[in-house]
Amino acid sequence: MKKQILLTAALSLFLIVGVSNTAEAQFGKNTKKALGLGKKGKNKVKKVKGKKGGSFGEFNNETDALGITGEYFGLVDTRAFGFRFVKEAEGKIVDELHYFEKKGDEPQLKMDMKESYHRKNQVKLFFKWMSASASGYVEVIEVAPGVLAQIKGDRSANDYDTPIPVDAKRTVVDVMAKNKADLDTWDIETVQAKVDMIIGALKGAAGDKAKKQLMKYDVYKNYKGKIAFTKGTNYLRNQKANQPTEKEANFITKRELGETVAFKPYFDKPLEQSHPGAWFNITYEMASVKTDREALRKSSSVFAKNIPQIDDDQDKFYFWYPKVTINTSNNVADYAFLELLRLIQDKLQAGQTYDLKVTVWAYKDGANIDPVATGTIQLEYTTDENGTKKRLFEPVQGWVSKIEDVLDE
Repeated sequence: MKKQILLTAALSLFLIVGVSNTAEAQFGKNTKKALGLGKKGKNKVKKVKGKKGGSFGEFNNETDALGITGEYFGLVDTRAFGFRFVKEAEGKIVDELHYFEKKGDEPQLKMDMKESYHRKNQVKLFFKWMSASASGYVEVIEVAPGVLAQIKGDRSANDYDTPIPVDAKRTVVDVMAKNKADLDTWDIETVQAKVDMIIGALKGAAGDKAKKQLMKYDVYKNYKGKIAFTKGTNYLRNQKANQPTEKEANFITKRELGETVAFKPYFDKPLEQSHPGAWFNITYEMASVKTDREALRKSSSVFAKNIPQIDDDQDKFYFWYPKVTINTSNNVADYAFLELLRLIQDKLQAGQTYDLKVTVWAYKDGANIDPVATGTIQLEYTTDENGTKKRLFEPVQGWVSKIEDVLDE
């Protein structure tokens, strides 16, 4: 209970004050083994002659601009370690974190500081590429004064002089503290939660920068929070992230019922920022009837098989690949939309036009939380011989006939 109270207070303080500023890591024997360190290569951990382990209490007599230098004790690897922040060396600004696990003048590892994180967000993060393997990247983040998290990060970049991207997965493997008593509060789970919050704040800052760029594009500026419809998916595809080059001239507001309709939502913020832990859901509403993808997924094995969960693109300002209600070119459709057609088939009349409202939701814990984009398109029940009636009700290839056959299996 005491730990929970302290955690709640710490996290609440973090939300009020802002992102914590610090970064560090412990690289003891157990951790080096887990991360694959000390292998042959350019960035291997240095083997230095001298007494292994012991006290680094003299580090506590030093001061530095970030308040990091000192003796630390590990939670997983319980030995003492020394950390020293070095601002300048040989007349040059280096901003390095030196790590000691042995007595001596030379550190066993030198880590680089991500200066922009500290300058813009007061986050102290240090990193080092140890090898080309996924386990060869290590990172240290200060989660509280005198408390450092050692991070194992997924390798998702080829530039060994930069940290992994802010949206990469980070796993806390050890915690180091100047005061041993702090380790009673800052266990692995607690520190992981704090690291996730710090990285979330950095993502928010990166998102603000990306949104500023996106607002230069008319299509995003005009459709933020809305859904654009087109006659095919090819009108809605992008080649580069955060560069929506779609042409509004290709967007449509009316289409023949039963023909291809592609659509793409544009969000005010990425879902992971606006609704952390949520994924996307889509509802369709026409003729006073509504269908819900997630509700249908949970209603039967047939729908669960044919309606996949939309659990990607949470880090984007729009769907990377557009969705469709129906796509006649490759004979596919969203089963939630087909179910809507099946339910309202007796209400549909030739020559009439119907409003289809499409809503993209933030979905979590079995419920729609908030709409993140909405749009409406008119669908016309055409009367020609090869029009809507044939497209929906032809006995073999009609869309309504197809879903009825599937549900009857």
